[in-house]
Amino acid sequence: MKKIRLLVLSSCLGLLANAQNNFMLYSFKGNVTILEQAVESKARVGKIMNNSAMVKIAAGGLVTLVCNEAAMFTISKPGTYPLHKFADSCKVNHSSFTSNYIKYIWSQMTKSSGSPGSNRKAYMNTVGAVSRGINNIWIDPRLDTVNYSGGAFPLSWKSYTEANEFVFYLYPAGNRNTVVYMATVSKLKIPISGFAAKMTAGESYEWIAAIKGEENEERKVLNYVSKETFNSLLETIKNQGAPFEAPAEQAYRTGFMLEDAHYLAEAYEYYSKATLLDPANALYRSTLMSFKKDYEIK
Repeated sequence: MKKIRLLVLSSCLGLLANAQNNFMLYSFKGNVTILEQAVESKARVGKIMNNSAMVKIAAGGLVTLVCNEAAMFTISKPGTYPLHKFADSCKVNHSSFTSNYIKYIWSQMTKSSGSPGSNRKAYMNTVGAVSRGINNIWIDPRLDTVNYSGGAFPLSWKSYTEANEFVFYLYPAGNRNTVVYMATVSKLKIPISGFAAKMTAGESYEWIAAIKGEENEERKVLNYVSKETFNSLLETIKNQGAPFEAPAEQAYRTGFMLEDAHYLAEAYEYYSKATLLDPANALYRSTLMSFKKDYEIK
């Protein structure tokens, strides 16, 4: 009798664990529909389903699902699939980058309030440095280290006092005696593309922004990365996705991972690409607007 009770308890726990799986439609291609309570509807990115739903894939179709905000998997063969059969696919087996992104995309697609895409940093590994001095210039910790290989992106700052002119200095990393570039500007930012020709690919630099006539000892890091190094990272990021991602989903994930890796100009390019590929996606549009606001991109 005791053995029977244990078997019954084990079965019940297994069914309970199975019942707790929820799925989100992350990406699809071709003719994919969802069957819920005998009602069939067209697939849409962001749709949440429980174990009782079924996914119907026509010939030539593909679908990628996220399970329990932790795992991502692709169904690539035509057929009708009850989701309760995919309990084993809900196990986490991703790198920290991919795992963080899966948790992020689940939270954004399922949130009921707030601006989607505005809390990206909460799901990223990077943490900005604490300010090292007290002065009239404040530089966002997001810009503590910037990796740059090309593109349009500004370095920006805030001023605690009214000022009409600011001075920007660029130095070789660890060398305070050599100025690579200096400029006086009237805005609270300067485009990297404006002085990129002064830098050497593969080298690291430090930069300072100060009110003209004042000093600021707080330095931020700018790594000028070679195209070869960046392209290698980009290939790695693209290969970390699910077996299938639509172009818009891949572009958005790439933007997220590039931002997490401090490639901000490049992240901007891919967030913009995702929005162009899927202009109806509210998350992509909102993230792009939030990114531009965070980094003073007009």
